[in-house]
Amino acid sequence: MQAYHECADYIQRVSGVKTVIQGKWSLEILCAMRTEPVCLSRLMRLIPQASKKALRANLRSLESARIVVRRDLSDTLLHVEYDFVDDTRVTVWAILDHLAVWGKILQARAKVPPSQA
Repeated sequence: MQAYHECADYIQRVSGVKTVIQGKWSLEILCAMRTEPVCLSRLMRLIPQASKKALRANLRSLESARIVVRRDLSDTLLHVEYDFVDDTRVTVWAILDHLAVWGKILQARAKVPPSQA
């Protein structure tokens, strides 16, 4: 019975993460922030398929989930950057790295004809 509860708890925790990152562009935004803080215009260049409105909505969602922090660095010109909240940075990076490795495996499999797999 303990294994059942552990499994149910595990499913609940993973589902909670899925809920946070399920926005259409959330993973792409997090990947773009992987090496440095980003501003909205940089995100628009890195993810040209996404509208400004969609990017803003996803950023707000990530902010409200306390994964991303918005920093207003304006002096005389408007300048806002988005970065990871300090206590989520390492964990989110690890998840993204694992997803990238998995993506590489899936790409390699897709290049092998099914008869040879």
